[in-house]
Amino acid sequence: MNEMLAYSIHLGNDKNKTKKAKEIAKNNQSNTTSFSNNSIQNLAQLSKANNHNLRKIVSYIFKHQVAKCNKGILNKRDKANRQYSEMYNKNKLTYLFSLQKSNKTSIQKTLDEELIYRKRYVFVESFIYPLDITIQALAIYLILTYVFNIDMTVSLGSIYLVINYIQNCRAPLNEIFTEFEQIQSSMMSLKRINKLLKEKGKEDIEEGKIVEDLKGDIEFENVCMQYGENKVLHNVSFIIKEGNKVTIAGKTGVGKTTLTNILMRLYPISKGKILIGGEDISKVRIKDIRKNISYISQTPYILNDTLKNNIILGDKTITEEQIRNVANEIGFEKVLDKFPNGLEEKIEKNKLSYGQLQMIAFLRAILHKANIYIFDEPTSNIDLKTEDRIQKLIDNITKESTVIIIAHRKSTIESSDKIIYLKDGKVDIIVNK
Repeated sequence: MNEMLAYSIHLGNDKNKTKKAKEIAKNNQSNTTSFSNNSIQNLAQLSKANNHNLRKIVSYIFKHQVAKCNKGILNKRDKANRQYSEMYNKNKLTYLFSLQKSNKTSIQKTLDEELIYRKRYVFVESFIYPLDITIQALAIYLILTYVFNIDMTVSLGSIYLVINYIQNCRAPLNEIFTEFEQIQSSMMSLKRINKLLKEKGKEDIEEGKIVEDLKGDIEFENVCMQYGENKVLHNVSFIIKEGNKVTIAGKTGVGKTTLTNILMRLYPISKGKILIGGEDISKVRIKDIRKNISYISQTPYILNDTLKNNIILGDKTITEEQIRNVANEIGFEKVLDKFPNGLEEKIEKNKLSYGQLQMIAFLRAILHKANIYIFDEPTSNIDLKTEDRIQKLIDNITKESTVIIIAHRKSTIESSDKIIYLKDGKVDIIVNK
């Protein structure tokens, strides 16, 4: 009996021990899972912090160092392009004054300066990727240190997930690094475009009072004009009667061409006003002002197009017969006959003499009927015989229109109705005939 009782007590104790052991194992499993989850969260936060620091470092390099290098590269490249263009367009000057060596030195200096910026850029770019790898390796090292020294309950799978998370965070950065130069170059170009678009001074040729037939006396009233801080004209006042031929004379740089430019509203005046037929031109549409003024500049502008298109400039009302009639009057018909295709000959500026270019510009100005004609040194590169023909044609024009001539030749000055002599940006003498 006693033996049976003892066996029962022993069996009951074993059951209790088994039950207690199961409870301990269950608690240990729960704690292990809890520790593991906490560890994963801590590891994720650690890797996130490291990647945030990486983004901050890359952002600094991206915004400042690489941008600075790209700006320098673009500026030096632009400078080199300007130098090449200048050398090409002024090659005669280079040969005449033996400037080959100095031009080569100047361009080489610019290219060397560009090379310095490119070396800096390559250094910065090559520094970024190793930095990225180093920070990633450091993050993994910290994670493994945390795992093996603090919490031994993290599984291998958890470590793999966190490391994989770090590598996935690097993927977008690697894509940026691949397009680094193109992105920075595009950003710098965009800044330049935005700067250009924000530039003030865009003129609206349709804004203002409509005066389609602008003619009459031309009057300058205390007109002042300046380029930036440089004052060019000072309180200029005079009157040009309708139908007169007036010569603007004076030394080089006194403001003769500037005077005609402000009459066409190519530049604004700082003081005073200009009247044509009693109309203040600052209130008249720019389109109407320039439609009623025909202009020949010191340097003839020629398009890389046919001779006819260079003369008519889109005005389909001008016929070939009209062109040939005016060409005969100024002696240009012999030049026309030399072209195999006549008026349909495609011309280039470097294949014509300066005198021929000036005559083409004169044809263009005469055939575009206007109330006011402005000739800036119209016969400076033309022989005396052709000049006499042009002078007669100008005299015929003045019967219906006003003519303003900037000239130094005595023959041109003597045939004028009025001479306005400028000195130091002011009207010095006015001679009426």
